[in-house]
Amino acid sequence: MPYIGNSHTPGDHTSNFKVLDDISSHTATFDGSSTSVISTSDETIRITNHRFVQGQRVTYSNGGGGNIGGLTNGTAYYVIFNTANTIKLAATLSDANNNTIINLSSVGSGTSHTLTVAFDGINTKFKVTHGGASPRISNATQLQVAINNVVQRPNNNATTFTEGFAVQNRNIIFKTAPTSNDVFWGSLVGEVHETFDISDNKVDSFTADGTSTSYTLTKNPPSQNDIDVTLDGVTQHISAFSLNGNVITFTAAPANGTAIQVKHIGFAGASTADVTSFYGRTGNVVLQDGDTLRGDGSLLSGIDATALKDSDGNIKVQAQASGAVHTGISTFDTINVGTGVTIESNGQATFVGVVTFGSGSTTIDNNVVNVGTALTLGHTQGVQFHTQNLHSAGFEVNQINASGIITAAQFSGDGSNLTGVSGFSTALSSDTTSLLNEVFKTSVFRNIGAGTSVTIQSDAGSGNIAFSRLKIINVGTGSTLHIGAGTTFIMNVLNVF
Repeated sequence: MPYIGNSHTPGDHTSNFKVLDDISSHTATFDGSSTSVISTSDETIRITNHRFVQGQRVTYSNGGGGNIGGLTNGTAYYVIFNTANTIKLAATLSDANNNTIINLSSVGSGTSHTLTVAFDGINTKFKVTHGGASPRISNATQLQVAINNVVQRPNNNATTFTEGFAVQNRNIIFKTAPTSNDVFWGSLVGEVHETFDISDNKVDSFTADGTSTSYTLTKNPPSQNDIDVTLDGVTQHISAFSLNGNVITFTAAPANGTAIQVKHIGFAGASTADVTSFYGRTGNVVLQDGDTLRGDGSLLSGIDATALKDSDGNIKVQAQASGAVHTGISTFDTINVGTGVTIESNGQATFVGVVTFGSGSTTIDNNVVNVGTALTLGHTQGVQFHTQNLHSAGFEVNQINASGIITAAQFSGDGSNLTGVSGFSTALSSDTTSLLNEVFKTSVFRNIGAGTSVTIQSDAGSGNIAFSRLKIINVGTGSTLHIGAGTTFIMNVLNVF
């Protein structure tokens, strides 16, 4: 820049000693009926090189036409900065900071819709411009600012100042929000000199087909001012095309076969050319206090930038990440997946609903799995029903209640508790080493007591046969034993006597 009082010489920066545009009130007018201005799919309003700042309160007017779907004439909304040429709107400041966007359901009618930002006692942040252009400034000492003809104190730290103003992302931030009665004036002392990284100044080349008006660039230029467009080598006026992100659109389709070249001439800065614009910043940018990562397609939302690094400089995440996509190692105090899954830092996890594991093996180390109160799967007791274990030595069962048939190769024990088995009684010994354990006693005969009448009657279904394990039945005096007609009665059926 030239010394004060000296004339400008070639090579000096030209954008110095400028009177700033009045920021106390600014109105942007746009065609609310145009689908190229109102995008119902992206929810954006296109205003080329707009002067709006993230979180600003603006008032919408339909300009005497019909409202844009989702907006109401005369209502205040909050700006969500999208690109240098597009914005989105939110119902509240909180919604704007959390990227909760108003759905623009349809275009309106009329070509004079407006958004107005002003000194309203709420807005504290305003974009600095001179003649509509945004100067390259990095701190408040590059500006002179007055409110009601009282020069305001400049501050270099935009997060801790207590009075006056500061500069953040080339925007003025007032400590106290100006009101509609306040008068503003300001001037620019000098811009920061740009640096250019020639390797980043790419050239995109296309061949026109005579019908297409839009072409996709390999980089996202900050604005139309940062590209040089030629058709067959002839430089085009800036009004001959528009820019939306990395898509350039000509007002008329270039003729078939026309060589189109788009040279990126804007501030490069970053050595890898991966960053061309971030929160209105260009060049080699970094996260600053107060920044949040949000917006369509963002990987993380609702996370304050100051929480991204710990005291050792390692990346961390301390807030809940909504729809987070992350690679590498992160530490979370608690992870909530909807309302059904909670994973806590103490190792506990809660799942509501069905949990499905993969086809491979699943190992649960040094613990047990409890299914209700009746079934336990453990690494020491195996499978346990109530207090009984299922293991290689057998299945311990307190009691089996069965209404069907139980089939076994053998029964062990002395048989003393077996009931309903004909021909057996109690073993003569419970000592398994004694032969008497294998010998069972049984009654040889049965007496029919005096005065007792017993009738043995079979039926045709059993072959008219009745039998008994007894060898002898004594019929006492005064007693009667009747064998039914046609019944064959077989004694000593086991043939052991």
